[in-house]
Amino acid sequence: MINFQKTQLKNGLTIITAPMKETKAVTVLFSVRTGSRYEEKSNNGISHFLEHMFFKGTNKRPNTLDISKELDSVGASYNAFTSEEETGFYVRVPFDHFHLALDILIDMIFNSKFDTEEIEREKGVILEELNMYQDLPQKYIFDLTKELLYGDTPLGRQTVGTKETIRKMTRKDFLNYKNMFYNPNNMVITVAGNPGKSDWIKEIKEYLSNYPLKEKYDYKKAVIKQDSPKLLLHHKKTDQAHLTISFPTFSRSDKRRPILKVLNNILGETMSSRMFTQVRERRGLAYYISTDYWDFQDNGVLMASAGIDIKRIDLAIKVILEEFRKIRDDKINDWELQKGKENLKGRIYLGLEDSMSVAMFLAEQETFWKDINQPEKIIEEISKVTEDDIMKLAKQIFQKKNINLAIISPIKEKTKIEKLLEM
Repeated sequence: MINFQKTQLKNGLTIITAPMKETKAVTVLFSVRTGSRYEEKSNNGISHFLEHMFFKGTNKRPNTLDISKELDSVGASYNAFTSEEETGFYVRVPFDHFHLALDILIDMIFNSKFDTEEIEREKGVILEELNMYQDLPQKYIFDLTKELLYGDTPLGRQTVGTKETIRKMTRKDFLNYKNMFYNPNNMVITVAGNPGKSDWIKEIKEYLSNYPLKEKYDYKKAVIKQDSPKLLLHHKKTDQAHLTISFPTFSRSDKRRPILKVLNNILGETMSSRMFTQVRERRGLAYYISTDYWDFQDNGVLMASAGIDIKRIDLAIKVILEEFRKIRDDKINDWELQKGKENLKGRIYLGLEDSMSVAMFLAEQETFWKDINQPEKIIEEISKVTEDDIMKLAKQIFQKKNINLAIISPIKEKTKIEKLLEM
């Protein structure tokens, strides 16, 4: 059980504190409810670009080096991330440097200068980041999968943006976007680790309690409407075909989420899973093969992803689809079900071994559910999943009309691949 406290200030800021006496570290994590799905087509990528700009200097710390030198001088680990629905910034330090970690994060997020020269310089960095993703087919395939599923909507676009939108962004664009989303009532601050002599809540209040309550902006809802299989072929000269086969599911708040977790684990989350065993170990068709799920606030996806021998791509697609069909039509055995549950249980507990992972665990739940379940509660829900639950959900999801296949390869002919989309 995690010992934590939730505090909400009058301006809407949510603070979660989790003291951990057994560690010498403390993690400070700022979670902001914004990401690429909150953007317009014209400013696609601004959430990610803004994340970069927060590290480029404040009045107190004029440039990137001033920020990094202070953090490096105490052995800190620090970074940021942007997804479709969240942007996060974290600093992990020895516990007696909590004040420094908090001061730097607040200074970056509320006092960044957004210098015009720095913006222009950083455009080159992000354009190279975009080029890097597009040159890595095992990563770029997921952007194509989003495009196939969601089309020309915020969820269907790349989080990093496009070359056109990146080049057009100005200082005014960053200030406007920051003022819309980077407000205390749209944030969760999570602190986990050893408190030492620090009063975490008091210090955060001293910094942020005077910021006013502001209007909150919502995302545009996305609906996947599909009545037949869909195929996206991206032509690229590669020695290996990279593909995803995906099926629409449901939102992250759906009560069937524990069943989906067990289903995914059995299908392809481990090296003893069905997909890994059948596609790689028994047939040698792929180097990597796994399944995973995306769950957003209003919809979701379960998918298999793989790097396939181009000469045997037909067989690989058939085998992957056959595994989806089997778990839909044939009842799983009790041993396999228990293995999946125990694996998930182990992952949950082992994933909460340090201050960073505890902060992430608490922040994710508060950011998206406004409620925090203990690990034991999550494990209890997983333990209740039955063989019949798995089969019922699989029948709902794994239907021919719901198949989405995205491929990066030298293949250009669609007709032959389309004929493989059977279940």
